[in-house]
Amino acid sequence: MQKLSRWDRFLGSYFPWFVLACATTGVLFPDTFSWLNGSITMGLFAFMTFANSLGGGFRELGRVFLRPLPVVVTLLLLHVVIPLLTLGLGNLLFPDAPLFTIGLVLEYVIPTGVASLMWVGICGGNAPLCLSIVLLDTLAAPVVIPLSLKLLVGSVVEVDTWGMMGDMMVMVALPALAAMTVYQVTGGQAAMTLKPRLALFAKLALLTVITANATSCSSFLRSIDGTLVLVMAAVFLLCLFGFLAGYWAAKLLGLDFPTRATMCLNTGLRNISAGSVLALQYFPAQVVFPVAFSPLFLQFTTSIIVKVLMRTPSGRAYAAKKEDISV
Repeated sequence: MQKLSRWDRFLGSYFPWFVLACATTGVLFPDTFSWLNGSITMGLFAFMTFANSLGGGFRELGRVFLRPLPVVVTLLLLHVVIPLLTLGLGNLLFPDAPLFTIGLVLEYVIPTGVASLMWVGICGGNAPLCLSIVLLDTLAAPVVIPLSLKLLVGSVVEVDTWGMMGDMMVMVALPALAAMTVYQVTGGQAAMTLKPRLALFAKLALLTVITANATSCSSFLRSIDGTLVLVMAAVFLLCLFGFLAGYWAAKLLGLDFPTRATMCLNTGLRNISAGSVLALQYFPAQVVFPVAFSPLFLQFTTSIIVKVLMRTPSGRAYAAKKEDISV
């Protein structure tokens, strides 16, 4: 157990670099790793969802209804405001390449990333709120994703709504429900015993999925042109907007620093791996590119956002107050 924990801490400390290395490997050696795409990545993703959802049960999910405003605002940003903005920006920038727009929209209708639980813990955010958002958004994903795509881009490309719902049930909803059940049955012990044992393997599974997904970017990045540069710029700017939208929405509502940090990270982070798997399964290569490209910079961007949050006046004041309490 101690060896697993040491390796997990080591991997977590340098995780953005490992993400970059795996993504680069996938881009450089597509023929070697493309075989991983398909049922293997779906299985790995189901395992990741299970392992990362062991931190809470149905009682934790019920906390959503005790303090609904931050959750409701975050979900509206995630699944209404940002997807509509993305659709408008995509239509403006890529009128002759609608598949890139579909890729951008797909990236921003998928649920918040489970990695937000790790980052929220690092910057002193509201862990119960983060867990509630992640669990609720994850469970809703099988319905939200295909219906959002049908409404937003269904006129451009045929969306296999039922197929997506089935895949999201297998990859996301059912593993999350299974993990919540295990947590509930064990009285929360699974979060302290089973989850730490699986954490390292969940990270390795994520790195494998990132490597496999990156193979889809290879042909594009080897023949890069102005349109692809514009796609990459759009992905990066929309990513930054997600973080800023969550933070400023919380600030305008007068919420405390832990809640601001949590809404910021939950709104900015997305379950990119799930989006990549869906893109590869149901859409042409141009749709895959915006989604598969995101991991190349997302973890670095998140680490910078966390540092900025901790250096804001509210972040410093909260850290100082926390230190005084601990003393």
